[in-house]
Amino acid sequence: MIIDRASFFLATGSLVAGGVGGYLVSDRGLLTGPHDVGVTEQQPLPSVPTATPLAAPTTPPPPACDDTVGTAGTCPAPGYSSDEGDGCGALPTKRCQDFKQAMKPRVAERAVACLSALPPAQRCDMTRMNLCGHVALMNACPEAEGATVAGVAPTDELTTRCASIAQGCNGMAFSPSMRECRATLAGLTTFGREQMASCMKTHCGDKGLVGCEAVVDTK
Repeated sequence: MIIDRASFFLATGSLVAGGVGGYLVSDRGLLTGPHDVGVTEQQPLPSVPTATPLAAPTTPPPPACDDTVGTAGTCPAPGYSSDEGDGCGALPTKRCQDFKQAMKPRVAERAVACLSALPPAQRCDMTRMNLCGHVALMNACPEAEGATVAGVAPTDELTTRCASIAQGCNGMAFSPSMRECRATLAGLTTFGREQMASCMKTHCGDKGLVGCEAVVDTK
């Protein structure tokens, strides 16, 4: 193939000029930089708002313990006497009435409900009836103990009463601890506490706290 010499130099000159021109343009464009084909300019990511921490749920305070609210049910009617068999007379009725007189209303309500639910045979069992009263007293609202000031022991009512009971029971088998005594007296009325203190003076050695709980002396 025969190439025209004049055409060859003309084409070569055009390529050189184009190459040099392209380099200069590219060199001038270095300040801004050419965009690559098919690549879009990256935009800044939108700011993400900071989440506000949720407030912790508030727990409502527990309801106040109050044994002064409540109503004891009707006491069981006297049954047959023990002499006639199949009964123990007025014993369950008397024990139920003791609960009502000596215990705070809500405590008495529980004790009477327990006694009334006993089958007839167990209503003649003094130990079983006393257990109804004991369980009710052990679930009574506790009374706050007085604070010790300057090394002096508290002088609240329950502490004073229990200290007197413990002194009278000193050395006996059924001598109660301060904790046991306070737990028992807390569910009793003022009348019930006086009756219990009186019972413990003569029966600490044979009945103890459980045997004297809510026992009303009819003498």
